Amino acid sequence: MIISIRKLKKELKKRLRTGTYISADIYPIMDKYMRFSLNELNLEIANIYTESGDRKITTIHVEKAMLNLLLSKTEEE
Repeated sequence: MIISIRKLKKELKKRLRTGTYISADIYPIMDKYMRFSLNELNLEIANIYTESGDRKITTIHVEKAMLNLLLSKTEEE
């Protein structure tokens, strides 16, 4: 798991009214989405790195990949 279930619960509860019931079966779905997102990010980092011809992956590659993914999400909306 990328983020612990405890952390997921804590972060979600911060954004909800006190006493809101959260079904336990939502956390595996959230985990699935996060894994998908991480896979997308890794693929984009690899693409940016390959296109650059650099010898190592740097923060610039990661930041460009994140920006590309964020921009693609906003274009979809």
